[in-house]
This record gives sequence, C-alpha cells and structure tokens, in this order.
Amino acid sequence: MDRTEVLERLEPVLNHQVREIEHNPRTRVVMTPDMVTFRPGGGAHTMEMTKEGVQSMAGFIGLPFNVAARLRPETFSNAATELLGGKNRYALVLKDGAVTAVTKRGEFHNVNPERVLTSIERGIPGVEFHRVLILANFVASLEVVGERRQPVNRGDLIQAGAQITFSPMGTVNPLVQSYVLRLACTNGATANTILREYRYEGGGGGGDNGGNSGNGNLWQWFQRSSRDAYNSLDVIVERYRRMMDERVEPAVRAQILEALLREARITGKDAEAVRALALENPPENSYDMMNLISNASSHIIERADRVRQAQLAVANYTHEDTHARICPVCHASRN
Repeated sequence: MDRTEVLERLEPVLNHQVREIEHNPRTRVVMTPDMVTFRPGGGAHTMEMTKEGVQSMAGFIGLPFNVAARLRPETFSNAATELLGGKNRYALVLKDGAVTAVTKRGEFHNVNPERVLTSIERGIPGVEFHRVLILANFVASLEVVGERRQPVNRGDLIQAGAQITFSPMGTVNPLVQSYVLRLACTNGATANTILREYRYEGGGGGGDNGGNSGNGNLWQWFQRSSRDAYNSLDVIVERYRRMMDERVEPAVRAQILEALLREARITGKDAEAVRALALENPPENSYDMMNLISNASSHIIERADRVRQAQLAVANYTHEDTHARICPVCHASRN
C-alpha cells in the first residue's frame, strides 16, 4: 500500500482533538437515562460523552466504573462533578464533538503521521507499507519492508523491514522493533528485541536511549530506528537457521502448539484453523512451529489486538535467550 492508503487506514485515530480545561465551579457532568453530557463552566454548550468517554472519566476521577454504573443518575452526576472539580485542570479528547476520553493535561504529544512516514521512507531504501494495525488508546502499528531479501533455506526468502508503533496523539512512547516478512506465504513476524523506544519528557520533548533531546529530533529518531531494524536482517536469518536445527519431537508437538496458542490467546475457530495447518504439515522444528503462529497473525486472526498478541508470542518463542531458558510448554525455567 502507498502512503495515501496508510493515512486512510489511520483515519480512526486521526479525527480527534484535545481540549484543555480549567475547571470552573459551574462545570457540570449530567447523567440522564439516555446519555451522559459534559458542560464546561460558564457556557450553555454541552457535549455528549461516549461510553468510552464515561469509562475514561470514571478512571480519571477514581470512581470505579462498575460502581458508577449502579448509581442513580442524579447521584452519579453530583459525584462525577465533585470529583472532577478536585482535579482543577484536565484535558478532553473529542471526536465529532463528543467526549471520548478524559485525561491529565500535557499527557498528549501530537505526532504528525505524514512526517513519521517520511522519516521511515528516508531510513529504509525502497520502503513498502505492508500493513497497518489500529490498537487501543489511539495507537497505530505499521509493518514496513524494504528491498533486502535473504533465504533462511533454499526457496524460503524473508524480506527485511521494521515494525513502528506510535500514536498520532502521543498517548504512548513510540517504539521500533525488527520485522521480517516471509515471502513463501507472506506472513510477517517481529523480533523480541525493541531496538529503540522514544520517551516523552517534560515540555513535550523526548529522550533517545535515555538521553535528552528536543522533540524536533523525533523525526531523526524514526529514521535511524527504522534503518537499524531493517539492517538487523542478518541476525534474524541466522537465528531462524538455528531454529531449523531445533527438532520438535512428534510426542511433544501438540503440547508445544497448545502452549503457543494459549500464549498467543488464539482460541475458537482461529485455534482450530492453526491445528488444521499443523496436521496438514506437521512442524518438525522450532522454525516450523513459529511459522504456524506467525501465519495465524497474518492470515487467520482479524482483530488488531489479537494479531498483536500473537506477534508478541512469536517474538517470545523466537528470542534465543528466552527460548534457551524457558520451556515453551510449561514456561518453567530450564535451569
């Protein structure tokens, strides 16, 4: 997909605005049988609150949502208004005029997605945007690949890339992981090592690997981190080749697969589809076993959060230190 398509996929997390609020004694949260509304002090205009917005506000003011849901509308209105007043300053996240979240002021750091894409393009030669996952908390995960390809085995090429996780609203610290795409069946996998995480600091700035830097360096960080992930192909290929030598005996295949399915949180029909693949082509080594789950994350699972969980399970299984120390079946230490 091209950058226009990527921006279209990012649309669900782009159409939000952040409005900073100085609490006023006349501010009111009002619950009726039909909806919850927020009225800033001194104004007649009211804003509807979505269910997610009410849940977010309840968490922000320390009122458990399961308790809030049982309160009478008038009691909830008074309690929410009073508790919110104790915060004095906060921010509303708005979409289409409705409140979708309530949070601390200064918690968001706007990150221009077009500049993120430009930085990635500068870091990876011939970059192609493979997939976009939209996760919770206004977070996007981009899977990208470049020109470099290398065989794990004859006829089994993988393509170098990077996985970039960030939020256009800055709700999370951006991070970059190694990513490769297996061309035999176009299933992708991430490596467990996080190459770099960009940490936001006071005043909207950020730190690169623990150092202090201004927010303007964020774009250089995206460029350099994407390049480093892309250039980690040799290390990943070497690890995969060693995994091909790690035999999986027939007696434990089912146990290991079930353990991986649990860790990846693959259940129901999705799990049955993975088991069917394993019956059709029994995994003979750790590399084959890994590809069953990474194939599921690319071809079987649809929900973005479940895809991400499966990718994390693959990364943990692949990671050499973890794989050597922790039994994939029972998760007990091998030492």
